[in-house]
Amino acid sequence: MITLLEHEGKSLLVRNGFAVPSGALWPALPTCDYPLVAKAQVPVGGRGKAGGIAMVDDAAALETEASRIAAMQIGGHDVRAVYIEERIEAQREFYVCAMVDRDRGCPVLIACAEGGVEIESVPRERIAEVAIDPLIGLRGYALNSLLRGIGCPEDLAGEMRKVLTRLHDALIAEDAEQIEINPLILDAKGRLIAADAKVLLDEDAGFRHPGREAEVGGSAFERSARELGAIGIELDGNVAAMMNGAGMTMATLDELTALGGKVGPLVELHGVMTQGPERVAEIVELLLAQKPAVLFCNIYFQFRRLDDVAEGIVSGLKRIRDAGGTPAPIVVRMAGVKEAEAREILGAAGIPMTDNFAEACDLVIAQCNHSVKEGV
Repeated sequence: MITLLEHEGKSLLVRNGFAVPSGALWPALPTCDYPLVAKAQVPVGGRGKAGGIAMVDDAAALETEASRIAAMQIGGHDVRAVYIEERIEAQREFYVCAMVDRDRGCPVLIACAEGGVEIESVPRERIAEVAIDPLIGLRGYALNSLLRGIGCPEDLAGEMRKVLTRLHDALIAEDAEQIEINPLILDAKGRLIAADAKVLLDEDAGFRHPGREAEVGGSAFERSARELGAIGIELDGNVAAMMNGAGMTMATLDELTALGGKVGPLVELHGVMTQGPERVAEIVELLLAQKPAVLFCNIYFQFRRLDDVAEGIVSGLKRIRDAGGTPAPIVVRMAGVKEAEAREILGAAGIPMTDNFAEACDLVIAQCNHSVKEGV
């Protein structure tokens, strides 16, 4: 899944017929007058509470606030950019969202008459939603049900229907997992404007969208991982991790956190193993280039060969040493097909391997503590 930054999400909305405030990435300025809003661009919520959004009334205030926000870290993420946007006085605020409901196997439209707040804090009875049968598509009765559910005024119903229809159509056209507008504001001219955007894209559908990689942001590490066919996430810990599968990734994060560790850059191999040991070696190099205290390789394969992974690990470490570098210590836990062969390959390179998850996590934490003690 790819999480777009706000300005990227708004570009997607504009492409699909939505109105958004005039905006630009600082130090550029939008083509509108003060007052403006300076917004931190991070792939997490809670920007306002963290001080990542500031109202500015003149150039001096803009320079001060934009510089302050650019140096922030929010939710463990460095601010990647500062978005300067037209400030629009809202006459009313709504919440609207289109998302893929995996449990029901269909798109869902959600609306609420209380926008600009965390939707989780709104009582369930004030939120309206309809499931859209993908074989039938969005129909007028579904829109009417949503509008009745939020008590939409009659004079707004026509425009709100257009917004909800565009939202549904954009979800399908863009292969998105979720498109959330919060708030959708009604301005003094009677226009409905997307004041914020949270967009999640299905990365496996990228082949249907040529050029999407160039549009999608992320850190340099995350972009490099995508170019290698993997999923990279840059966190702020000192443990680099290479894993396969979402379940394995979450279990590893949970266990290391419970033991007092903190994961930093991580890669989920995704479809990498169809490309052989060479690609694994490149990922090992990428992870170790982030200068972690330790690299944890936690792999379980039922259908892929662990000896290919082992060859990639050994090759990646050799390249770093051949280039004059000193790679961080590595802990390897692998289990599955060709496990004995993988153990032999790693052993010949002086790399111990275990098939015990708990034991491996303990080794990772011990190595982290040693690195901290040694000042590494």
